[in-house]
Amino acid sequence: QIPAVPFSCTAVTTISASLGHLNGCSKLEEMADGKTKAAAFVAVTLQRACHNSFIEWAKGDSPTAEYTVSSVIFVSQIVCVVIGWILANSMGGKGDLEKCFMAGNLKKFAHIGMIYALGDIFEMESVNYIDSSTYTVLSQSKLIITALLMWVLDGSAQSLMQWFILFTTSAGMLEYVLVGKSKGGGMTLSFFGISLALVKVVISCYVAVLNQKALKKDSNPFPVQFSCLKVSWAATSLVYMIVKDGIMGDGNMWGEWTYRTVVLVFCGFILKTLFNQYLLKVLDAIWKNISEAIGVILVYFGKILFLGGTFDGTVFNAGITVVLACIAYVLSKDSGKKKSDIGDELDPSAYPDLTSALLRHRRS
Repeated sequence: QIPAVPFSCTAVTTISASLGHLNGCSKLEEMADGKTKAAAFVAVTLQRACHNSFIEWAKGDSPTAEYTVSSVIFVSQIVCVVIGWILANSMGGKGDLEKCFMAGNLKKFAHIGMIYALGDIFEMESVNYIDSSTYTVLSQSKLIITALLMWVLDGSAQSLMQWFILFTTSAGMLEYVLVGKSKGGGMTLSFFGISLALVKVVISCYVAVLNQKALKKDSNPFPVQFSCLKVSWAATSLVYMIVKDGIMGDGNMWGEWTYRTVVLVFCGFILKTLFNQYLLKVLDAIWKNISEAIGVILVYFGKILFLGGTFDGTVFNAGITVVLACIAYVLSKDSGKKKSDIGDELDPSAYPDLTSALLRHRRS
């Protein structure tokens, strides 16, 4: 008597796998996974493009921001700290929440949060001197800076093809900046602003390595790590606000906040943080970098549609060059050495039936 088998996706998958056929349940699972990744890719690409545009949009008609840079960073990081505490309590209970306040955990991530805060400060200050589109293009220099850092610090060499792709990326960025400066088109350029943007990129590349090492060595749950990192991040921005805008400034540490500033905080910084920490987990590193590269074009068109820019074919072509060069470099990092088809054909282990037949014939 054949025992009754409960009708479920697991049972159907097991039976059909033994028969060597594709199962409908696994197909649906693959489709759902693919849809999730596609939705994540679109959402992350749009949000990253909007984040840089929000920084410029929040200035309004003023050439520089009326709000203080430090106050925006401070408020966004305080909200992220609270979110981290809520996640720690909901996922690990009171025990994980108490870990968020332990001095050892806070100290472990203190220096990393401070460096992240410096990166945010340079980012926000740079957009007072250059437009969001130029900043987004310059941010792609992280590929070049990362390659140089890996070469100097780790000894990881790039292939000749990859170096040429990086040179193409550099040439494309230089063309974008120079052509945009000469043609105008609503672009705001300043060598001081460009320097701030490049320093921000260097900080981001360096702190990303530190953060990755710290997360691997630490055994605490992610919400605990997240909240501890954000505490020092918020504290650094508070110190910057007190010193720059309070003591050294006019005493107004907040500046003039409008609804645009609130949108920048929640739809820019906070949403960017949540996307980076959770939504990007479903995408691999290749698609993350491609997403950032495509954001260059989205920010450029956002500048034209919403921020008073004008379309220029030469500037657009320079932006496309940067995007394609970045994608080519990212894909070149993923492509491993292809196995030799001839080697597979000459490998005796690839023909087990033939090998066993020859052995039987030899023995006979």
